[in-house]
Amino acid sequence: APTSPSDPTRQLVISEIDSSAATSLQAVKLLALYLTGDKEGAIASLKEWLSDSAIGSNPVLRLIAGIIFMHEQDYNEALKHTHTGGTLDLHALNVQIFLKMHRSDYADKQLKIMQQTDEDHTLTQLANAWLDIAVGGSKIREAYLIFQDFAEKYPMTGMVLNGKAVCCMHMGSFEEAETLLLEALNKDAKDPETLANLIVCNLHLGKPSSRYFSQLKLSHPDHVLVKTTTSAEGNFERA
Repeated sequence: APTSPSDPTRQLVISEIDSSAATSLQAVKLLALYLTGDKEGAIASLKEWLSDSAIGSNPVLRLIAGIIFMHEQDYNEALKHTHTGGTLDLHALNVQIFLKMHRSDYADKQLKIMQQTDEDHTLTQLANAWLDIAVGGSKIREAYLIFQDFAEKYPMTGMVLNGKAVCCMHMGSFEEAETLLLEALNKDAKDPETLANLIVCNLHLGKPSSRYFSQLKLSHPDHVLVKTTTSAEGNFERA
């Protein structure tokens, strides 16, 4: 998703999709509204639509529901709408949700369904890499090769660069990780995952990371790394 509440892409989605648009597009507009800060309104509309027998089973609406409830960290509610799958997108989201719940065994089952459907699909390969990183060990190298394959096939995106960088950090190659992350930062200076990974990488390299933390705190105050660090600082001050 775009990175700031005022992101022009979100505003374009909101302004261009009107009430006469198809359910799938209306669902995308709901996600844009949610990401711009109208969380309560978006969730209320989402629940209303999901309870409507005429549109509640729409796969894009179910996908958006899963994404929004995953953002809310309500994984059980997300799975209520995504667990039956039906599309590669839904199964890939299930992989993400189960990994958030630390259930790599269930994520693996979802991946196997994807592989049976289309093993070479980009989304299947991406889900495979996510699972490999979560499992760790020798699987990290396999994940790295998947991201390397993406880098050779497609234009380099922030997500691919971050994926490769995370693999590098797991393998102890922090200098290579830093190079990849700085390239990602040049593409999007406010991307929360790039900033978070740079903080971790710089700590391992013994380099200052306060600039990246300040930027993360400013642009994404609800990020888990910001919340965890702020909480730890508060505990330290009290002690």
